Amino acid sequence: MSVGDRFTIRENASDGRMTFFEHLGELRRRLLYCIALLFIVAVVSLSFAPEMFEWLRGPLLYLPHQKLIVLSPIELYITYLKLGVLAAIFISSPFLLLQLWLFVAPGLYPQEKRWLGPFVIIGSLFFVAGGAFAYYIVLPLGFKFVVSQMPETISAQYSVAIYFKLVIQLILAFGIVFELPLIMWILSAAGIVTPKFFSRMRRYWLIASLIIGALLTPPDPFTQILMAVPLIAFYEIGVFGAKIMHRRRNHQRESNTQTTATSNINNGG
Repeated sequence: MSVGDRFTIRENASDGRMTFFEHLGELRRRLLYCIALLFIVAVVSLSFAPEMFEWLRGPLLYLPHQKLIVLSPIELYITYLKLGVLAAIFISSPFLLLQLWLFVAPGLYPQEKRWLGPFVIIGSLFFVAGGAFAYYIVLPLGFKFVVSQMPETISAQYSVAIYFKLVIQLILAFGIVFELPLIMWILSAAGIVTPKFFSRMRRYWLIASLIIGALLTPPDPFTQILMAVPLIAFYEIGVFGAKIMHRRRNHQRESNTQTTATSNINNGG
């Protein structure tokens, strides 16, 4: 049974039923909360944009004689705005995950709602870990590989806009990729998807990982592989965790059934 089915069942079984448009209204309300917080945090983060600029250009320091250039008068200031939004996304990630959970929560059973805390905490940590992996490992190795392929007659220089577009894109992409195991665990814990389904989809995920790596990274095979490998590894971690969650869910269901049967016997006696 899917979450959408549960929404329908609960609506028809309760007095406070929600229509399709009420669900859209709830989604709109959650999105407005997220946008409002992102705006406020982004504005505050702008005061730290120069420090973020210096920090995020760190991967270039691994390469000799690399400098950033600007090609337009406002290029640097637009980059500062993007950095403020990037900081807001990471700082607000617990709240964003909370709003996502609160939107889905009406379609969950009471025993499934207890995963709120782990979902928000682990999801936030995974998101930050993905961004850190991109910054400390993928970007330095990627730049070293790209520069090593250039002839000595070519001097590599990067514009501020192009460099930070790449950095922001990779940090956000890897942050999302690191959420994959958590999503699989939650789906399995809620009984929406079984571990057997994830196992059957393994072969297709291998191909999808290469395609996602090609779409979300620069057009060089080295960086694409650096994204595809975590996607494949995290999928296997997700399958392993989904099996554990599924067994626990079945054990809890059996315990509840036995408790109910015992209670009925006692009441009948």
